[in-house]
Amino acid sequence: MERPVIILNDAVLSDDLSPQQRGSRRRMPIHPGRWAPATEQDLREAAANGLLEETHYLDLKRELKPGPSGNKEIAKDIAAFALDGGTILIGIDEDTTPPSLYPVPLDGLAERIEQVGLTRVDEPVQVRCRSIPSADDATLGSLVVEVAASARAPHMTDGRFYGRGDKTNRPLHTAEVERLLTSRRANRADALARAWEIHDDISRTGLMVATAEPLTTTQDNPLEALSADDDWINQLNAIRTSSTVREHQNFAPNLSEAIAFQRRASGVALTRGMYSGRFLGGSDAAELVFEESGRLALASDRAVTTFKPRPSDEAIAVMLEAVILGQVDFLVRAAAQVATRYHFGASWRFCLVVADTHDAIAYTSVTHGFSDGPPYTSNAYERVADASLADMTDAPTTIVDKLTAPLLRGLASRFTLGQ
Repeated sequence: MERPVIILNDAVLSDDLSPQQRGSRRRMPIHPGRWAPATEQDLREAAANGLLEETHYLDLKRELKPGPSGNKEIAKDIAAFALDGGTILIGIDEDTTPPSLYPVPLDGLAERIEQVGLTRVDEPVQVRCRSIPSADDATLGSLVVEVAASARAPHMTDGRFYGRGDKTNRPLHTAEVERLLTSRRANRADALARAWEIHDDISRTGLMVATAEPLTTTQDNPLEALSADDDWINQLNAIRTSSTVREHQNFAPNLSEAIAFQRRASGVALTRGMYSGRFLGGSDAAELVFEESGRLALASDRAVTTFKPRPSDEAIAVMLEAVILGQVDFLVRAAAQVATRYHFGASWRFCLVVADTHDAIAYTSVTHGFSDGPPYTSNAYERVADASLADMTDAPTTIVDKLTAPLLRGLASRFTLGQ
């Protein structure tokens, strides 16, 4: 058996980042690996090289019309691009040869487009906008609008679902919409089944499994580069430290402190509490496997365990909210890290499954003196949530909430991360 490599408490934690570092993370493009212009020179060079032309993934606009007609036009663009992802460049005159810069007023333009995505498209689509000011007048310039491929696609505006053709938007036929919706439901069920397979393979009482799968990638094995890297241990350690928020990891077994680095059949892993073998002995083990396929799979003990409120009491089954929410938080942040570092996955699907939950009560109910608090009435808990890389980067706790809020309601728990 390969000897694990162990590193103790050397994290450079994400909450130690400077405001400038945090800001640069938020400004990361939401199409990993795709061209993301940042300056006027980037745009001019692309035009001179014949690369600035409309495609399935790129739309050029001289300007956005004022009023409702402009809002309707950009809503169609957002809905269409949300199917496969894409970029809209505003302030580019595509009628010239080659396309040329046509600086437009930037004040309020990004906010307008973001609001259109949230209010005129159903389901709402969050876009990310980036201004490129003109060197001659900083109030003018171009606007880059990035639309991530949405796991909730297709999206509707003005009563029609839209997709993208080779260079233009097009309404989707009813049969296409039905096929996409059926495929989405089936894929969510398949993702849950794969999470349960991991659970059943480990076969431990009180185990939780959480997975993250990229929905949009053109690479067959996007994390093969990590697994095959001679420096994979340092790469994993960097991901670990960047995925840690100290106040969200106040539990054991968390993966942010004393851990080991090990190989798995499907990739490489961060592990804890496995010095006798994978999930052998004890009840405080955890691992996060970075599979070459791009999937991340986290398994952890102590989601459900037993506890004695007082030494003379009988042990009762409890769910440790800190373990469940903290591990999911770590997974979401780790997925955002690999997506940006290895340039894949603009949209992701997250699954959470917890077994042996029947009659367990919230640990916080016990510690707050409510040991007869409401027991959970189901044998297991499962949940699926889809998210864009923008959500994962800017608001990871909202994804944690989507995955865990029904469980907390079922336990009448008011637990929050950092509590």
